[in-house]
Amino acid sequence: MAENNAKDTQTVPNQAPSPLDASVLKSVPKAIMAGRFAYWSLGVAMAVWASLVPFAKNRLAVNEAELGMLLLCLGLGATISMPFAGAMTAKFGCRAMQCAGIPLYYLALFGLSFMPTPLMQGICLTFFGIMSGSLDVAMNIQIAYLEQVSQRRLMANLHAMYMIGVATGAGGMAVLLNLTASPVLADAVLCLLNIAGLLVFQGHFFPKRTFENKEKTPLIVVPKGLVFWLGFICFFVYMIEGVLMDWSALFMHEIRSVPLSEASLGYAIFAVTMTCGRLTGDRIASLFGTKKLLFYGLSASVLCFLAIALVPYVPLIFFFFFLLGVCASNAVPMLFTLVTRNTVGSLDNSIAGVSLLGYLGLLSGPAIMGFVAHSFGLVYVFVTMAFFLACVAFLFTRLKLKE
Repeated sequence: MAENNAKDTQTVPNQAPSPLDASVLKSVPKAIMAGRFAYWSLGVAMAVWASLVPFAKNRLAVNEAELGMLLLCLGLGATISMPFAGAMTAKFGCRAMQCAGIPLYYLALFGLSFMPTPLMQGICLTFFGIMSGSLDVAMNIQIAYLEQVSQRRLMANLHAMYMIGVATGAGGMAVLLNLTASPVLADAVLCLLNIAGLLVFQGHFFPKRTFENKEKTPLIVVPKGLVFWLGFICFFVYMIEGVLMDWSALFMHEIRSVPLSEASLGYAIFAVTMTCGRLTGDRIASLFGTKKLLFYGLSASVLCFLAIALVPYVPLIFFFFFLLGVCASNAVPMLFTLVTRNTVGSLDNSIAGVSLLGYLGLLSGPAIMGFVAHSFGLVYVFVTMAFFLACVAFLFTRLKLKE
């Protein structure tokens, strides 16, 4: 596999292999398993928090507007941490960031199940977001280095583990809540299980950076050059999932008259096919190339969004949700792979910057589409997304990127 994929992997400019590489190469299979656990764990935590939201609303006696303000704390925390996470990972290493960050992440998650006041919940949720953003950056940096050392494509497969973690966390909470009827106890069980998993994998995270960078990593990330434009594209690619998560069910119910009990089926189909697509994405990219896979995926996604908006037949709409999941599944991991191969300077810095712009797209996309829906109607949410993706697909063709 390494020989087949070696031609697809290039050393990052301004970064030379260090003496650590030989020893790290021997432990790559275990490091990949540790990376899978980290992504899976991040997904589990997000699903657990989603399950806790209704309980938090009742416990804190807040209305929908106040709950919305609390939910912004998660995005605020992630946005605060991501500009600094690249420098922190460069200084302390992927292993230290994850071995310290995952327990703190789950400690914050446990606190979210019983905080007694909205203020305390907001503070805890902000800290949860800070750890989420930091871990997201550290994990992507580790996989970028793993791809370089092993000369294998790994980004899509490991991003798929996040989606599997989301499904695992949601299912686990459903089972535990049915057995215990206590969100605090259910949360505690899943937190302890994930911390126990960390004890198994902690020794297999990279102990420090795999490549020595001649350029000092700044404290705050400011993406530049090709990295900025890849981050700009990432903003809109991340927006796909946020928009579908928040607006697809409402569109299906109000515009296509699908019962509320079935309205979320479109997003569920999208999420499942996206996960399956990422599990096979690395192999497909090895056959056709990263740039081709990303460009054609974006272009086909434009047609899928237009079809969802304009086709009146519900079964066909669900089919286009399926196709959209297939087409968009590997856009994010392929973007990160391109960042790895087109970085000049600090790779830690570049991954952090692109992660930040992508996360901003995930958070702001649904809000932007809220204005579109209010001004023009729900159909134009999907038409506008098609327009955005057509623009970034065209932009992508203008960038001179190394494969």
